[in-house]
Amino acid sequence: MKKFEPKVTPRQINEKQFPWDKDSNEKLIFLLKYAILAPSSHNTQPWKFSVGEDEIRIFADQTRWLKVADPDQQELYISVGCALENLLIAAEHFKYGYQATYFPKSDQEELVAIVRFKPQDQQVPLRDPALFNVILTRHTNRKFYEERSIPQTDLQRLQNCCVEEGIWLHMTDDMEIKRKVDELIIRGDVIQFSDPSYREELGYWIGQGVFGTPWLLSKIGELAITYMNMGKGQAKKDSEVLMSAPILAALSSRMNDRKSQVKIGQVFERLCLMATLLKISVHPMNQILEIPELKTEVGKLIPMPDVFPQHTFRMGYAEPEKECTPRRPLEEVLI
Repeated sequence: MKKFEPKVTPRQINEKQFPWDKDSNEKLIFLLKYAILAPSSHNTQPWKFSVGEDEIRIFADQTRWLKVADPDQQELYISVGCALENLLIAAEHFKYGYQATYFPKSDQEELVAIVRFKPQDQQVPLRDPALFNVILTRHTNRKFYEERSIPQTDLQRLQNCCVEEGIWLHMTDDMEIKRKVDELIIRGDVIQFSDPSYREELGYWIGQGVFGTPWLLSKIGELAITYMNMGKGQAKKDSEVLMSAPILAALSSRMNDRKSQVKIGQVFERLCLMATLLKISVHPMNQILEIPELKTEVGKLIPMPDVFPQHTFRMGYAEPEKECTPRRPLEEVLI
């Protein structure tokens, strides 16, 4: 009788299995096992990769674009930036030097970056080496957060994750700002869930099991989202969730171009990994940036002139989620 072998999931990676004795291609493919564990908008995982002898090409997968929720593809490119950040963290861990070129072909926007690698390079790591150790355990926490505040020393470590020029991290515990954001969240939920196209799109992705629910429950969720207007109920829940968080945060940029959005994703994933190290939970709440008139209102709450809000989220302490959302197998995202 054949011995039963449990299914290996993308999160079951053992760094000791790095193929030191294999060719360059296999080594780079191993690095991608960490890239695909990055967070993404609605867990759509909109990325693909092409591996050469000494380079990896990173593409935006347009087939996984949320055309209703993310009409300008801002969240799509932020998501790809998160995957790029994981790739570079893994590269530094395995002693690779690298050079990343963003959007090398101006007429080919889906080619986000080309990363060229040099094994055993003496390049000084640009990131905290400890970030690599929590790539496997980082996950989004959508639960209610505890009332206790985050220590100032930890907030500073999170702030230090944002080093890119022209990108800023704004964090606040100001109750008045939280109330204003809460009002925007409620308005955003009602607007989005009153739109049949939005409900249909969200229902489709829930039906694909992106949030990890079993197949039957996913299909039930798809039908419920698609044919029932859940705006007011969702707004109430999101309001309570938001107000429970001790810190609201936003990432903004000087420019509103694709490269800035990719770099926002890199900063966000770096911040998420640092938060994981500090036992702090993170939960994106981007519906207020998916509606143009609300996005303008968010911009007014940021204490800097002439910046573009790109990503909004909450942070705090919470009971851990029991399961992480599923990931596409690596073979599915390799070109």
